[in-house]
Amino acid sequence: MKNSLSKTAVAALCLFLAVGAVAALVWTRRPAAEPPVSEVTESGSSEGDLLAASHGLAKREGARLDLVQKSGESLSLTDHLQCGDLACPKDLAVSYRYLGWDVAIGGYLLQVTMNAGQRMVLTYGDDEPELVDARHAAAAREPVPMPLTVPPPVKTDDSLGEWLADMTADREESEKPLIAAHAEWVSRDGRALTIRLKDQRKLVLQDDLVCGQLACPPQISRSFDYVGTSPDGQLQVVHEEGNEAEEGLLIDRDGLVQITLSVPNFSPDGKAAVAVISDLEASAPRRLELWGLANGKASLVFSLPAREEDDTIYELVGWVDNTHLRLRRGPWGSDQRNAVMLVGDAGGWHIQEGG
Repeated sequence: MKNSLSKTAVAALCLFLAVGAVAALVWTRRPAAEPPVSEVTESGSSEGDLLAASHGLAKREGARLDLVQKSGESLSLTDHLQCGDLACPKDLAVSYRYLGWDVAIGGYLLQVTMNAGQRMVLTYGDDEPELVDARHAAAAREPVPMPLTVPPPVKTDDSLGEWLADMTADREESEKPLIAAHAEWVSRDGRALTIRLKDQRKLVLQDDLVCGQLACPPQISRSFDYVGTSPDGQLQVVHEEGNEAEEGLLIDRDGLVQITLSVPNFSPDGKAAVAVISDLEASAPRRLELWGLANGKASLVFSLPAREEDDTIYELVGWVDNTHLRLRRGPWGSDQRNAVMLVGDAGGWHIQEGG
């Protein structure tokens, strides 16, 4: 792997600091995933036929799609439609379908069900491969035909494993005591986080940080960190971190997963949880959510929608009591913040000016 140290450093920077050209392509925050693309593409050819016509550059092995890069490294994209014993929740499911070669951009044309079934191109060239929106990417100056031969394979550089170990070291330290305290329900095996349910089925959440011999492209990179339980112990709480965005997962004993704007903050009595958007690196339909917790279930009871051209964000300050939560509100990208209060009363929940 040529220049592997710089490659993985660039990938890490794109994933966690959200910089670089790829990060400029902002996808909507976790829309519902669509079903897998049909086996027959718009060209009338099946994926199998298109793979056969790729001269060995693209191959499928079950749920894994392998795409050889010019360097000889293989980038592997793995479908996640089954999460252990359960079908993956629609907001976490992802699949990849090979649609052929894109001559205008120069790379593999793919249908990616994460982020509303977008068509993406995985670039092929001398630079680090990028996954770009096929609708908006700049075309190459000259058409780029598909290579007729497969580059010779190369050995995976040890630095990729070292990079992954560095990426997950902090998580391992923070997770260990939490998992040990809830070992009846939670376990980890490498990149797989397992949540056991009341009927002994298992919900398994798989990291996507390394894709074969390369770091995963930023748009599809994600990791799942266990952060504990709700105050009553009935809901498992997971932190999902991905491209320019992070979310919370509330998982009940039946395996129902509720996706929250961030890791939720629980009220003192444990009957409510609030999640907010504190940055706008990725768009979201809501800026604040309040979830009601009862009988081991979570349900959305109040939210503030994102309005057009509204860059307002919220920061949690802390609960005063079970019906009053202090917040700071202001425009994204500015240090200006005003104190507001989320209040629950006989009329329901609402925002009150002033702290």
